[in-house]
Amino acid sequence: MKKFYLVLLITFILIFSACQKKEKTLYDFKTDFVGDNSKVSQIINKQKYPENFQTSEIKILSEKEPYGLKVFCKNYKNLEKKDLFKNAVTTLSLIKNLDNLYYVDENEKEIFIYNRKEVEEKLEKENTSLEKISENKENLENFINN
Repeated sequence: MKKFYLVLLITFILIFSACQKKEKTLYDFKTDFVGDNSKVSQIINKQKYPENFQTSEIKILSEKEPYGLKVFCKNYKNLEKKDLFKNAVTTLSLIKNLDNLYYVDENEKEIFIYNRKEVEEKLEKENTSLEKISENKENLENFINN
């Protein structure tokens, strides 16, 4: 009888674990267009940021080129631009037509600006590119975790 309950328990565990939804990763939200609001907001919200730094809302600037994205921030006073570089690279690599990324305060005062061309130039010195980083999930995760 104990074996029956054990087999039944294992069967239930296997069934329920197989039915769970797989959580989407950052790479799953990769998009060609900054105007894709749902994917863009997920890209911003799912990133890990420096300690105490917070993002709130976003504002998409997609009416005319160069396309931009404003990310509203809190708790940024002790940060330097380099502290958000990895986040900027992640965002620019996952949004293909994003040209300018602005981290702004609640009054839309610019805190830090990242331009695609400037970021590409920095990455080139490290023998990589936004395209290589976003080529596949593994490359993106390696970049984020190193």
